Amino acid sequence: MQNRIMAGLISTLLIGMLTACGGGGVGADANTQVLSSGASTAQTLNPGRPPGANFNLAPFTLQLPTGSSGNVDTVSGSSLAAGYTNQYYFHTDSSDGALVMVDPTQGWTTSGSQHPRTEMRENATWNTSGKNKLNATVAVTQVPSKTTVGQIFQGSGPSKPLCELQVTSGGAVNLLLENTNQGGNAQTYPITSVSVGSRFNYELSLTGATITVTVNGTVKTFTMDSSFNGENFYFKAGNYDQSAVSGTPLTTPGTIVKFYALALTHQ
Repeated sequence: MQNRIMAGLISTLLIGMLTACGGGGVGADANTQVLSSGASTAQTLNPGRPPGANFNLAPFTLQLPTGSSGNVDTVSGSSLAAGYTNQYYFHTDSSDGALVMVDPTQGWTTSGSQHPRTEMRENATWNTSGKNKLNATVAVTQVPSKTTVGQIFQGSGPSKPLCELQVTSGGAVNLLLENTNQGGNAQTYPITSVSVGSRFNYELSLTGATITVTVNGTVKTFTMDSSFNGENFYFKAGNYDQSAVSGTPLTTPGTIVKFYALALTHQ
């Protein structure tokens, strides 16, 4: 009897600890950090810390809507990890600790792009022989038309996206999938819908020729066009507003995306 009582007490304590730590993991509403290894931690996001102290951002380079046309400002992974913030475009939410990425309605663009962005680019490139995943928990809190929150991008060849995960002002979550590695021939596939301002989980993965998109448990798979065969790739995550235009950067928010979790996994 005494052993059963002790076992029950231990079980109750463990459940209480998991509940206090946000034991729901990435899918939980509690703020959790996700490391680039793909492992989750119960650490609560701290509103008083810079983004690089709440998230492992060392594997990324940040692209900003400032600089000059075709030559935007970038921030290295080491600078992100050291605590870089930007009051207009890249900072920590003072209320919930989320990583806030703001894209103005006008700003400078990267070479070959029509739209400015506040977006992180993975530094490493990889091939499709392994399992490659980008996981995030995000909320698009302001969007005039549509914005890209995740991409799989060519790291070699013509340097065009393979696919983009976009969220519209109506709450539609769509995948834009290119039919050729030369770009400019994307087809839109609906994935699911979310309420603007609400958190949702997404995963983009590429293994072999199979692209898998998961949003809040809805899973859809696609086949990569053969023109991409043999290419290397990298992930992008952030706020790439598809209605913003090129020009002298504004500092007023156009589109706002908040990240609550972020993970890169390569196996």
